[in-house]
Amino acid sequence: MANALYPLWKQALMTEVDTHKSLDMGAIDPVQGVYLSLVNTDGGYVYSDTHQFYTDVTNIVAAGQMIPNPVVAGRVFSGDLVVFTNVTGATINAIVAARQNNGASSTWRLVLYEDTGIVGLPMIPSGGNVIVKWNVQGIFGL
Repeated sequence: MANALYPLWKQALMTEVDTHKSLDMGAIDPVQGVYLSLVNTDGGYVYSDTHQFYTDVTNIVAAGQMIPNPVVAGRVFSGDLVVFTNVTGATINAIVAARQNNGASSTWRLVLYEDTGIVGLPMIPSGGNVIVKWNVQGIFGL
């Protein structure tokens, strides 16, 4: 699978009226924002363009790290590096980003799936830190 923005998130941006889709909320609200999960795809999670919410993601190796200092500027979403500490478990093959709100994880919209062109992936975590550092041009643009 190649890197992708989840199509149902993009559709929601254009069709739904609510306040739970902004990607740079983390600067305003310490709970809402874009959170990353490290995912195993070896016989585990398989990307689908029909996946919409965080509960669609399986085989999560590590989760719960918000992208610090999120910014949307010039049609580009960017943020600071993300550090997962003391990671153990299955092979990490992909990164999934979801827009967390104050509701249940079944309402957190999937935003981004990446498994291609990521330096260091796949990797077998051995209890150390896993650092996700973004391209200086940003995480993605619309």
